[in-house]
Amino acid sequence: MSRSNRREVRSSDGVAGAAQEAGSRAGSKKNKKNKKRRLSAMLSKPKNRRNLIISAVVLLLLAASVRNIIKLELENRRLTLKNRELKKTKKELQIELKNVNSKEYIEEQARKQLRLVNPDEILFVFPNDKDKSNGESGGK
Repeated sequence: MSRSNRREVRSSDGVAGAAQEAGSRAGSKKNKKNKKRRLSAMLSKPKNRRNLIISAVVLLLLAASVRNIIKLELENRRLTLKNRELKKTKKELQIELKNVNSKEYIEEQARKQLRLVNPDEILFVFPNDKDKSNGESGGK
């Protein structure tokens, strides 16, 4: 081969390579355009639009249902804890109810709440924080 032929081959290879690169760039642009066209064509069909709308509605309903389930689970836990506390209080009150009519219980409550004493006893009252504040505010 002569020098001119070599140059022609090299230059033709370069042109062919450049043409391929340009073609692939144009092809990627065409692919993007084709994807957009396909998407718009799919959405333009009434059947596809309807399916898309139905899918969106189903997803929204599913999300709302999951939210409600979680909310109800939390409320169930809260109410379970409250129920335990109320059962504990109920047991304490039932024990107190059994003791209400006993002489010892009545004496204890009379001493605590009413500050009553037996005739042969002397009551000593020591001021505590509540009594101090009541005495100070009453004296002024």
